[in-house]
Amino acid sequence: MSTKIGIIAEGPIDHALLPALLHRIANDRAGYGWPITADDMAEVFMIRKQGHGGVLEKVRTLVAVLDTQYFKHAFFVILLDRKTRAVQEEIRRLLVNRDRFALGVAIEEVEAWWLADRENTLAWAGLSKAPPKSRYAAQGYHAEGDDDPKKTLDELTRCSDRFDRYYGEGNTDMATEFAEEYWRKHAKLKAIRTGCAEGYGAFEDIATNRFRTAKSADSRLS
Repeated sequence: MSTKIGIIAEGPIDHALLPALLHRIANDRAGYGWPITADDMAEVFMIRKQGHGGVLEKVRTLVAVLDTQYFKHAFFVILLDRKTRAVQEEIRRLLVNRDRFALGVAIEEVEAWWLADRENTLAWAGLSKAPPKSRYAAQGYHAEGDDDPKKTLDELTRCSDRFDRYYGEGNTDMATEFAEEYWRKHAKLKAIRTGCAEGYGAFEDIATNRFRTAKSADSRLS
């Protein structure tokens, strides 16, 4: 059985971060060594429109196609940010009684999940602690309450001697490096859940259940 995961998200930062995070969720939470084979890696479903409108269009199309065509994917991950309430409601309506989807809502953006893993974020930036007067050093900093996670990451890259460029409004190369070098093997899922309980916590639960279902199906077929 294929355990390929389909990803439908708004942009390249989501695409860079999610496969590594899903790898850790499968291994740590579901006891499942995903991906099983090289062919079972995450597959990005490209969207024609930019942003959440494109995500809704792709989900609507995929749901309709799944009624008549077979996809070998174990399940499909959909990721949105919080500023998409109407789209979230429509997608949840489309997914009623469909158990091959995992919807995640990052608050404010997926970078909040990144920042919640404080140990790995500081190690990636080559910093022993958050720079004084930075957003990340604010007393009681809470990643899910950060109103601009991209700005916080940009500040960290500007305070670090490790980089020759800044995060800005989103640097895909930096996100990919963080995901592959820090999250794939070492993501601190408990810290992410603590820092982003509302958005990430719910997503981790449903993704874990989807992986457990895939693991059970795989064991029956082996």
